[in-house]
Amino acid sequence: MRCFIFILSVISNCIAFNAQSQTPPDLSTIKNDNQKVKAWLAYCAELRLNKNGAKDNYIILQQAGLKGLQLVQPNDDSDKASFFLYTALGNYYQLKFDSAQYYFYQSLNSAQKADDTKLIAGAAEALMSINFQLQQQGKVDSCKNILQTIADTSKDKAILQDIYSAFGSYYQQKSYYSTAQDYYIKSIQLREKEVDTTQDDKAKFNYAIQCDQLSKLYLNTQMADKSLESLRKGERFADISPVVSNRLLSSFIEAFTTSGNIDSALFYNKQLVAHSKNRPEFSSELVSSNLNIGIFYIDHKEYNKALPYINKGDSLATTIKSPFLIFQAQMIEGRYFQETGNYQKAISLLNQALPVAVQLSKELYSNILKYMALSYKGLGNQQNALQYYEQYVMLQDTVNKEKVSRTFADLETRYQTSEKQNQIVSLDQKNKLNILELKQASNTRTLMILGLISLGIFSLLLYFIYRNKEKLNKILNGRNAQLDALNNQLAVANDTKAKLFGIIGHDLRSPVSRIVQMLKIQKEKPELLDEASKKKHEEKLKIASENVLETMEDLLLWSKSQMQHFKPEFRDVLIIEVVEKESSFLKDQADSKNILIKNEIPGSFVLKTDENFLEIIIRNLLQNAVKYSCDGSVILISSASGNRVCINNRIADINRANMNIVFENQSVNSSSNGLGLQIAKDLASAIGAKILFDLREDNTLGTSIVWENYPL
Repeated sequence: MRCFIFILSVISNCIAFNAQSQTPPDLSTIKNDNQKVKAWLAYCAELRLNKNGAKDNYIILQQAGLKGLQLVQPNDDSDKASFFLYTALGNYYQLKFDSAQYYFYQSLNSAQKADDTKLIAGAAEALMSINFQLQQQGKVDSCKNILQTIADTSKDKAILQDIYSAFGSYYQQKSYYSTAQDYYIKSIQLREKEVDTTQDDKAKFNYAIQCDQLSKLYLNTQMADKSLESLRKGERFADISPVVSNRLLSSFIEAFTTSGNIDSALFYNKQLVAHSKNRPEFSSELVSSNLNIGIFYIDHKEYNKALPYINKGDSLATTIKSPFLIFQAQMIEGRYFQETGNYQKAISLLNQALPVAVQLSKELYSNILKYMALSYKGLGNQQNALQYYEQYVMLQDTVNKEKVSRTFADLETRYQTSEKQNQIVSLDQKNKLNILELKQASNTRTLMILGLISLGIFSLLLYFIYRNKEKLNKILNGRNAQLDALNNQLAVANDTKAKLFGIIGHDLRSPVSRIVQMLKIQKEKPELLDEASKKKHEEKLKIASENVLETMEDLLLWSKSQMQHFKPEFRDVLIIEVVEKESSFLKDQADSKNILIKNEIPGSFVLKTDENFLEIIIRNLLQNAVKYSCDGSVILISSASGNRVCINNRIADINRANMNIVFENQSVNSSSNGLGLQIAKDLASAIGAKILFDLREDNTLGTSIVWENYPL
């Protein structure tokens, strides 16, 4: 339950900074109206950057933006857009979100009237974030569509780097982390080409903020090391503005507490406290940092150390009166009191946090349900504890399904984005070819006119024309060959995707149905379960869930193995440990048929192969053996030689014909048997092995994994 504070990062990309001080210009000394507007725009830019850390700076920025609107001419839509933007920023940093949204839309409307692409993009980027903060998803998507149109047509790197940053925030908010990472990295790559050499403070400001955004994304995906690496890239520009330095300090604290380095987190927290002293606009960073440190100590059961930081965070959140910060403090305090035995106080705080959690996130809501169940259990109220626990289990199932759906949606979005970019590149190439053809036609007409002057010159020019056409034909042939190759790759990718969805529909239906049935029993007939049965039921539910996860990981690994450039990682693997692990997963299924799985692999038997691939192969072959074996029989696992793993089992007579069909199956089909064997065959091929079957007359089935070229 890590604490994240959403900050309107992309707004910082909307404005240029050029000034050195924050002293307002004396407009009475400037006679030209246009020069007055330019001077006042430069002053607003100084206020926005606030390099000197002036107190109440954003109130002054709001007032300056409104005064600028009085200076501009009625038809000067471009400068109107800029002053509306500064006014919106002044309101935003005072936490006046509704007013900020109004002025951002005024900026967008003026920018569209002026047909100024850069100003349109800046306003849309800011609106996309503030609309998300106000939970107005329809308006978020509308602004995203405006930016997408610009991104598809613009070649301006300064505009694109800000749009890519906004897209990264958009997809991060949707939990499409792979797509978000792609856009953030694109934005940073465009910025870092000049950030170390430029004198533009805005470029450095935006680069540091972009590094902070990427670090937040890495924390969401539990990659604390990458988060710290991204923060260190932006740290060299921390002095550009108090906004940047405090943002980075707060993010360092979060990254270090996530990675378990509390000493470094406390070091950066001291710096943040010093930087934020008497600065109420940075209180949200202090709330976030104190709560993150408190969470670290709770996670490590150091409750006495956690309490001061939790109290500081709660006090600041109450002072700021931010519902989101108050909610976070209540949620973390509730967890603290639950774990320290003050269950009644924990229940009171968690009840206050529940309505906000419902609006924000199912995952946060499920966490609160869990702590409510634990608190009631601590009070001895088993009925309420069971009620909240059942809600928690059901919601967790929904959350897990949504995570899987978002993962596939993220992959599909990433694929579609890549395809769209390829199409844009292809269209650019076609346009260039058309331009070449037009130029060639013009040259031909000129040469024909000149040919009337001299037959000799005309003949010579024809020779050059012919040679140029040959070159163009070669270029066209090369382009056609590239298109053919891309089409072939697309066909392979579509085929693999179809296979993957077929397998998911087949292999996950049964285990998920089993989990649903177990949950229904637990919910609808709890009176049938005494304490011992309940524990056994919960253990089975846990094992079934873990098996679904294992199956999902198998399918994802198999789908990756079908992709180009995906290579297994070979290392020495102790085979007996792999067999023991996979046998334990099938123990319940084997026990239900009174089947004994006997492992006779020598303890010293080692093969150089990919352990993950081998685990999936053995698991699928053992599942096949248990499925078709006679009740009460023995499944024997052995190694006939230094390059072979053998599985022998006795199958029932009725299964003999089915086994032949399974062996002959050469493709993955969700409506037929043998999907597990097809996965095993594909993965075995990837690690240089073959799967051989020997169905004997006495109905003994011998299954062997053989590394044919393995050095003995």
